[in-house]
Amino acid sequence: MIEEIIENKLDYASLLCESDPNINLVENYLRDGRLFAYYEKQTPVAFIAVKEINDTTVEIKNLLTLENYRGHGYGKALLQYIEKLYQNKTTFLIGTANSSMTNMLIYTKLGYTYDHKVENFFVDYYPQDIYENGMQATDLLYFIKTRAN
Repeated sequence: MIEEIIENKLDYASLLCESDPNINLVENYLRDGRLFAYYEKQTPVAFIAVKEINDTTVEIKNLLTLENYRGHGYGKALLQYIEKLYQNKTTFLIGTANSSMTNMLIYTKLGYTYDHKVENFFVDYYPQDIYENGMQATDLLYFIKTRAN
């Protein structure tokens, strides 16, 4: 079951740092956006934070499935839920690090295509170097999905 977390969104900030280790950025988009969780037996197992950018665009700011629950389609279900919830929007953006190969694969399988990058984003905005898949996260890569309205 998917539900919006309205009360105490900021209580989830440190948990969301698992997929976005900059607590200040996480707190900012939680304050300005919406947070949804996928519940399995009344336990939240996956989260998605979204922010409306303008009349046509929604950005997925954070998509996290807790480690023990990965591979069951919870993230995919959340992403599809947001796309349906925001039927009036034509553009969906989601960003990930240049080192996040699994994320890129998942997003492309779900119909997202590479759009643009913000060079050195993870170098400029994160106090600690981030490494995954044997490489440093440096650039923020944006993927986009558009649909006719």
